[in-house]
Amino acid sequence: MAENNKALHRIVIVGGGAGGLELAARLGKKLGKKKKAEITLVDATLTHLWKPLLHEVAAGTLNSYDDELSYLALGS
Repeated sequence: MAENNKALHRIVIVGGGAGGLELAARLGKKLGKKKKAEITLVDATLTHLWKPLLHEVAAGTLNSYDDELSYLALGS
């Protein structure tokens, strides 16, 4: 819990796309590490893949597993 018996703010971000991921990272650094808020990112998958690369995955020139970012690895 937050210090001084203050209620901890809880922020939920729905969607781990480029915007949601960036927002979660920035809020985590700014508020989460200072214990001012609890940041939660909700997404249907466990990893993020930069969508502009999907045409390379479809063409077989890029292995999506090499360029995925794990949400769990980015958190904490």
